[in-house]
Order: sequence, then structure tokens, then C-alpha cells
Amino acid sequence: MSTPKYINPEIHPATTKEDKQKCIDVRVKVCTDELKLPIEYQTQNADDAICDHWLATAEEKDGERVPVGTIRLLRLNERVGQLGRLAVLSDARGLQLGKKLVYAMLEGAKAHGFKEVYLEAQSDKRAFYEKFGWVVEEADKETFITAGVPHYKMWMRSIPQEKLI
Repeated sequence: MSTPKYINPEIHPATTKEDKQKCIDVRVKVCTDELKLPIEYQTQNADDAICDHWLATAEEKDGERVPVGTIRLLRLNERVGQLGRLAVLSDARGLQLGKKLVYAMLEGAKAHGFKEVYLEAQSDKRAFYEKFGWVVEEADKETFITAGVPHYKMWMRSIPQEKLI
């Protein structure tokens, strides 16, 4: 049995410039290095400055805590937020970080008073988001292309009010 590369994952709001840069660094590793998407998609995004970000970190074998995942929440208006830029390093998958990051973001959405959250899911990630209650509505049933990848627009019209994390 192999020893996991990471242990003791934690998620916290990324409020400092340094933590927000770590979020971008994780996105570049996942989206640019792994998925081969254009780097500009991750590094030249004006929304980053106005979004809430969360950073997942975990301990390596030597005890050093390193960034391994991220998610962000964009305020669209007083009622609606947008989940975006969920990314978890490939060797940190299996720690349930995607789920934990989504729950942290939903808690943030509730704290902002949002009633709805939508996202643009890569088509192969649709089932992941459906597990949380997001749905593809009739008007959004066709995929659209972003950065060369098919996506679905998905909605959560009512954010669960019980504590999720």
C-alpha cells in the first residue's frame, strides 16, 4: 500500500495577496500544465480581484504545508453568485477537496446573502456538480465552448441553509 503524498488538508479563505497568488498557481498547474488550456485564461482574469477565493492546503511527507486546491465566488448581483475556477492538483485528488471547496464556497455564498449560484461546468464534470444539486435548465441544455472545452451552464436556485462543512 502506498503512502499518500498529502495529509491533513485544510481549507481557508484566501484573503492575502500571497494566498490569492497561490490560488492562481494551483489553477495554472491544473488548467494549463495538466489540461493544456491557455495560460491567459488563468492569469489575465480581471474577476480575480473582485472574487472571494478559498485555498486548500495539505501537508507533504516532510510536514511542509503546500497549496493543493482552490475555488472562487464571483458576485453577479445582490442575489446571484458564480462558482468558478475549482481546481485540485492531480496528486491531491482523493482527499475530497473538490467537495470541501464547493461546500466552503456555498457557505461564503450564504454569508453574502446570495439565493442562487450558477457555474459553467466542463461537460465531463457535470455529474460532479449534479451531486450537489446544480442542474442544467431547459434553456441551457446545449453545451457551449470556452477555451476549446465544451461546458454546461448549471444552476443551484436555492442554496441549502444547513451548515455544509
